[in-house]
Amino acid sequence: MKTVVAKAAPPGSTIGVVTPGSPAESRAQVERAVRRLEEHGYRVKLAAGALERQEWHAGSPETRSRDVQDAFADPEIDAVLTMRGGYGSAQLIPLLDFEAIGRNPKAFIGMSDITALHTALGRFAGLATFYGPSLTHFGSPSVPALTSERFLKVLSGQTTGAVPPDSERLNLIGLVGGRASGRIVGGCLSDLQHTIGTPWEFELDGAIFFFEETGRAPIQIDRALLHLEQSGKLQGVRGIVVSELAGCEWDEWTSAPHTKTLEEVLLDRLNHLGIPILYGLPLGHGPSIATLPLGVEATVDADAMTLTIDQPAFEPTSG
Repeated sequence: MKTVVAKAAPPGSTIGVVTPGSPAESRAQVERAVRRLEEHGYRVKLAAGALERQEWHAGSPETRSRDVQDAFADPEIDAVLTMRGGYGSAQLIPLLDFEAIGRNPKAFIGMSDITALHTALGRFAGLATFYGPSLTHFGSPSVPALTSERFLKVLSGQTTGAVPPDSERLNLIGLVGGRASGRIVGGCLSDLQHTIGTPWEFELDGAIFFFEETGRAPIQIDRALLHLEQSGKLQGVRGIVVSELAGCEWDEWTSAPHTKTLEEVLLDRLNHLGIPILYGLPLGHGPSIATLPLGVEATVDADAMTLTIDQPAFEPTSG
């Protein structure tokens, strides 16, 4: 399927906010986030059910899917930003009209549980989407400069070029050398696993595989990668980009005895593939996140320790 790209949404645009999974923790957090985006020149339009609460979710699947569908159809909205991840996004997929979404492409931004919608929008609408901060990221007392600056830059249309590292916080490592190009696909590892066997299962043939995770011990990361290997998902992968694995290192789970480090897990499970592997970009649940286009061509160079987006994720601007 040909990649469908939307128009950029620079300051002056309207951001529609939907809540496909869990609700925000507090209304104050939402209000602070809206003010921050407005200070950057955006108008913010909350979906009708954006603040609903129903146990784990922000309303029923019907309410949440209606809000997503309406946001793509609304001519006033230029980009669709998720409230947060949490749990429940996959419930919406059978209820969405992806043909209609494909006729009205817009930037769609979110992370974590939103992985299910990224895969479905890519599979059924061909839409290039963005793995990036949710609205609640901007409701934190302090937003890292990398998070806000990268988000604003990408949303304004500057999607190509090197994805920025967080050199003050993370060590960027070329685990396996080499250079490869392909369509970038991925998201949160556990949520990607949950797509396997569904009609929206993620596809990695000829792809650069990006994944991140949070709060899982190294043995659980090992088990997830073993599952992907044994299910044949890694056979056609051209390169791998492993984001920060927040809260997943061995010493965050046990003090003794020493178990495998994340680097050891990644090498033991992936080295035999013979493809470049880059580890340590801020693309997930850590304090900072660099908004990443999905579904477009990219190049990983593990020797130069860079991930470069080669294909624009928005329509070219006129003039």
